[in-house]
Amino acid sequence: MPRNWHLERYPGKYVAIDVTTDEVVLVADTPKELHDEIQAQGLTNVATMRAPTEDEPLFVGPG
Repeated sequence: MPRNWHLERYPGKYVAIDVTTDEVVLVADTPKELHDEIQAQGLTNVATMRAPTEDEPLFVGPG
């Protein structure tokens, strides 16, 4: 089942996604800010990624 994190809400931002609930739990402008906030909140079950901007292509499948 494809996941939909609604990343269009956070164009160009770095996000932390709870791997259990698939909810975006943190948003930051830089990877360092995101990392620092994850550490400060003691989050352990998160995956991080950068949300694409509208003009960035999404690559799916083999290149």
